[in-house]
Amino acid sequence: DAILEFDLSENQAALLAGQNPNNFTVSYYNTETDAQADTNALNTNYTAFDGETIFVRIENNTTGCFSTGSFGIIVHDLPIVDLQDTIALCLDDLPLTINASTNQAGDTYLWSTGETSAAIDVYPNALGDYWVTVTTPYGCEATKNFTVIESEIATINFTTTVDFADPNSITVDISGSGDYEFSLDHGPWQTSNVFDTVTLGLHTVTVRDVNGCSDVSQEVVVIDTPKFMTPNNDGYFDTWHIVGVESLPGTVVYIYDRYGKLLKTLAYNSPGWDGTYNGANMPSDDYWFLAEVQKDGIAFNVKGHFALKR
Repeated sequence: DAILEFDLSENQAALLAGQNPNNFTVSYYNTETDAQADTNALNTNYTAFDGETIFVRIENNTTGCFSTGSFGIIVHDLPIVDLQDTIALCLDDLPLTINASTNQAGDTYLWSTGETSAAIDVYPNALGDYWVTVTTPYGCEATKNFTVIESEIATINFTTTVDFADPNSITVDISGSGDYEFSLDHGPWQTSNVFDTVTLGLHTVTVRDVNGCSDVSQEVVVIDTPKFMTPNNDGYFDTWHIVGVESLPGTVVYIYDRYGKLLKTLAYNSPGWDGTYNGANMPSDDYWFLAEVQKDGIAFNVKGHFALKR
């Protein structure tokens, strides 16, 4: 902040220029008038600001003769070492380069490792505590202590979804040595690896290392059946299909009336049933389905019913 406490007497030898300090009294003032009048002398421990002028009075203790002068205060800033208290070494991005450069010409560096460059490289076999001292050409110095820890990008082993349930959920199983947070569809981060009340369809799960290593994402699909359809061409629920099935090749859905008559066979990428059979509108009623689902290499059947409303 360009303000610093000085011991003004440290400048006394230079002011006396080799004369015996026992023969003189050196005093300091804010103004030349005070120096001439020998009033309002400053304490030698004085807080000064950069660019301030200090006036000095040197008086001979024997004769009482004196002279006055002045000198300027220059406050040099301490170097700023912009490093965090804890720095993560990412195992998937080696080596870790720690850069303490101030981008100021003439600044010198000394690390706890003995290195004198502005930056050093750290490897997994050298985790722990470090320090670096930066010194300016004026002798101002700052030391930063920090700790290097190990971390890494997460590995998503698998995601588990609760399909055909209310509510639906996603659980993310991961491995890795980092400290992780989880996000669904680029939403808020959370520490829990479970997402509850998840909407149907395709989602993106992202895992990030809070220590700064890379993020990793994976797509996951939650499938379920709409409870009803309203084929009135208003753009809402005009067709019926298992939601999310479009990303599950090999899945087939069969739709029946209450008497077991097959009305429609839907492939995984079909647009959905429009509520007709042989071009005729089917009446409002409950209809049944059998879904032969292929998901994540596993085949299973799901049966249920839904309402057609007109």
